[in-house]
Amino acid sequence: MLRASAILGLTLCIVLPPAWAPHAWAQEQEPWPRQQPWPGVVQQQQQEEEGEFRISPLLRLQTLGPAVAPAYPGLSTYPLELLGLLMSPLERREVNLLPTIAVSEEFTDNIFLNNNNKRYDFITSFTPALMMLLNRPRFQVAAGFSNSAEVYARGSSPNDGLARQNFIGGVFYEPTPRLQFTATDAFIRDQSPDARSGGFSLGGQASWSNTLTPAVGWQVAQRTRLNLAANYSVVRLEGQGAGIDSDTYGFLSNLSHAFTPRFTGMIGYNFTYLDLRSGHGDNSTTHNPTIGFTYRVTSTLTVAVDGGPAFTELGGENFITPALSAGIAQVLPFGTASAYYSRNVAVAGGFGGPADTQTVSGMLVLPTWRDLIVIFNPMWTKAESLSDRQIQHIDVTVFTLSLGAAYRVNPYMTVFGGYSFMRQRLGRSSTTPDFDADENRVKVGVQFGYPFAFDLGK
Repeated sequence: MLRASAILGLTLCIVLPPAWAPHAWAQEQEPWPRQQPWPGVVQQQQQEEEGEFRISPLLRLQTLGPAVAPAYPGLSTYPLELLGLLMSPLERREVNLLPTIAVSEEFTDNIFLNNNNKRYDFITSFTPALMMLLNRPRFQVAAGFSNSAEVYARGSSPNDGLARQNFIGGVFYEPTPRLQFTATDAFIRDQSPDARSGGFSLGGQASWSNTLTPAVGWQVAQRTRLNLAANYSVVRLEGQGAGIDSDTYGFLSNLSHAFTPRFTGMIGYNFTYLDLRSGHGDNSTTHNPTIGFTYRVTSTLTVAVDGGPAFTELGGENFITPALSAGIAQVLPFGTASAYYSRNVAVAGGFGGPADTQTVSGMLVLPTWRDLIVIFNPMWTKAESLSDRQIQHIDVTVFTLSLGAAYRVNPYMTVFGGYSFMRQRLGRSSTTPDFDADENRVKVGVQFGYPFAFDLGK
């Protein structure tokens, strides 16, 4: 998992390595014009003001990602069967509940994620899911759970009725205009032969992970805002393999002040503790003071930068590395386009860590109509061990490119599809027992459900 304060987690399986940046809420307050709402949500917010359908609470949450490029909860590992959570509710009611069943067909050209033993297969999946959207004026909730049963056409792996489980959840509560509470949670368990952990492949070793991020934002004064957040991420590897379990504990703080209608300055402090649970003394503690800014170039174009030195203590050694996040976002008439760079100290999925991790990603989100959503995301990540004394020396580079889309034909049927490409390479200094891997995956399916909608207290 990448450290919460420095990554945009969007890798479609559509996806994060999941994470949060403390300046996500930096915005200008009245009497100056407010900063642009999150890209990709603008049109839907305008529709809501005009009496159209309300947007999904997940698209309201601004707790993840940099100020210009939000990463919605769990989008880095987001299953196509739960894309309905990002669409407008079926009815303008306080509660929308949608139990579904999906049938899909998937092709992969490297089922074991091993270039030395490439095998293709066709996978038929049956995925029951339950999605819930609750939308009240000051309180919104979105949650979805799915389980995929998989049948392999060429017998590459035993058929499995519990191959993948996913949970996505987000809560937004605003008791007063100056105070906001949010919480997001993303859980994934993957026992398929091409399973990944935190965006990295360990030869298909089964794993489960969960990231929980509660946060609070307080408008201290008209132009000054304080954001606080905690982050707890878990990675657990199952069965036989070389993967390393880890827990990540993080605390993030950010104080922002709008100096002009366009320019907002920020200072912050982040703390991260990585517990590798290996018993070999590779746990680390990182302190990271930050300074940065957001600047609204135009009414639709925003840039943001923050960073500072990361002081890491690891096994009696001390390291100073740069920690930086920078992003740019452009609001389009039909959605948003954004790009993001980060560098931080984090665990490299099941490879363990701590590792000096760099990520470059782009994101295109197109919620053009209330019944269609399209998400495109390329991402490049490189992780290198901080110390030569670590149990395993990590030197791994991963590139992924993903596309996912879902279209709601009617209240009872949705069609979806996606494509993803993964390229993983181990560096010469790597001592991790894994393989180079290239994989193309294509998935199409149809989802059937029966919606229930009602108002609370009625």
